This record gives sequence, C-alpha cells and structure tokens, in this order.
Amino acid sequence: MDQYSKLVVDASNGKNPRIEAYCLDPSFGTGIIKDFHSSIHMSGTLEPLEEYRDSIGLSESTELVGYPSAFSKENRKILFVSDVTTKYDEINKDERIITKMQNYITNICNTFPKNTMVFFPSFSVMSVFKNQDCLKNINRGVYFEEQEMSQTALMELVSDFKDHGNQNGDGAALFSVIGGRISEGMDFPAEQLEIAIIVGIPYPKPTAKQRGLQRYYDLKFGKGWEYTVEAPTARKLLQSIGRLIRDEKDRGIAVILDRRASRFKKYIDDISLSKNLMQDIKIFMYK
Repeated sequence: MDQYSKLVVDASNGKNPRIEAYCLDPSFGTGIIKDFHSSIHMSGTLEPLEEYRDSIGLSESTELVGYPSAFSKENRKILFVSDVTTKYDEINKDERIITKMQNYITNICNTFPKNTMVFFPSFSVMSVFKNQDCLKNINRGVYFEEQEMSQTALMELVSDFKDHGNQNGDGAALFSVIGGRISEGMDFPAEQLEIAIIVGIPYPKPTAKQRGLQRYYDLKFGKGWEYTVEAPTARKLLQSIGRLIRDEKDRGIAVILDRRASRFKKYIDDISLSKNLMQDIKIFMYK
C-alpha cells in the first residue's frame, strides 16, 4: 500500500496549482520506537488505545492500560440534548435548528453568571452564530477568538475572560473553536471556567485527504471510519471538555448541543441525555 496520498491543490483558481503529498501512516516515522527496550506513552486523550497502538505501528502484544482519572466524577457532569444538531443536511432543511441552539446558548449564559466557553467545530460554523442577532441578547461580556488573531491578542482576550471569573464574579462568555489554541493548550482552573457548551460534533471535513486516509485505514486495519473519523472526533470532544477540570477541586459542566453525542458513549462513559437542560444545569451548579 502507498503510505502517501498525492493531491493536486488548486490554490488560486488555476493560476497556481501545486501537488501535495500527505503521509497517511504515522508508523512511517515512529518505527524507531520498536528498537527501544521499553517506552511509556501517557496522555489524557490517548484513548481509544487500540487505535493509538495500531496507528503508530506497535505490535498487538503491546500492553495497553487505561487508568481512571484521579479527579472525582462528582465534580464533572456531561449532558447532551436530542433536539438539535449541526448535521449539514438537517440544518439546511430546518432553519429552526440554528435558532434552538442560539436559544440554548443565550439562556445558559444569561441564567448562570459563570465563566462559560462556547466551542464550535470550525470558525465558519461560529461565524453563522456570530452574525445572528440572537447572540446580542446575551447580557454579559462576550469574547470571540478570531481566526487570524495574533498570539499576543489571543492571550489578552483570554486574560480578560479569566478576570470575569477571578475577580468580578459576573461571568463572561468566550466563543472559540474545537481543536484550536484555546481548546487544546490552555488551562482555566477554578472559577476561570465552569460551563462548556459544545455546539455540534467536530467530525473531520470529507476532503480528498480525509477520504484517502479513511480508505488507507480500511485497507490496513478494516477500521477506516473508527480510526480516522470516530476516534479523532472523540479526542477533540474530550480535549474541549477537559478545559473544565484541571485539579481535584475544580467543578464544571459540559453541554453538547447535538443528538449525535450519544454515539460517543463508549469514549465518554459519563455522558447523559438531558430532557430538562436548564434544570439539570441548575441542580449541578448549586448543589
């Protein structure tokens, strides 16, 4: 099997086409691990471990051990609702879905004066919500991560957001993207972040590269969808949720606004369907 996918990229309407080669198999660069007597691999988001083992080329005899979090499960709650989704076909058929999600976001932000982060699958999806008048009804500070924002500007924005939790106690809302600099690389301990709203499921875009990757893993392991779509999506969800709990004293609640969240029960075992979202959040936040 060819370990590379070759793509012709039309960069500017045919004026500057180029050919790009993407390595589909990370084991091509991790083979040196096999020469070690032993190695220890640790991360909060390595699971599913079988996919990680196979992807980097370790043998099936490799010992895989998953340890539970040292933090109490009582300090974290993960909910999802079943009446909305960001699935493209459904949104196009029913514009009320976007309105429902906007109402969820606005109601949560206005009801609970806690620092709240709203994660979107992409900047393009976030722009759909940002351009709607509905979000103007949020009655507190609202911050937006911008796609071309410099690191300095981003850190200033994050610092201002954190201050609403640390000092003022009035809470603010920060709109960001899943898989970005905030969702994967920054800590928000204690009151700096208490509510995370995840708008939709961050499935990878069905690009030519993604299709090539899925086909390669289908041929090699018979698990193209599981290894190249489901597993990376689960990790992104867990990384965003993980912003809530950074030490043993933190408490936080995550809300996934997409019915497809039920598919990830095997990766997020404490996820549950909420039939009365505002009431469920209230019970957790003030118990």
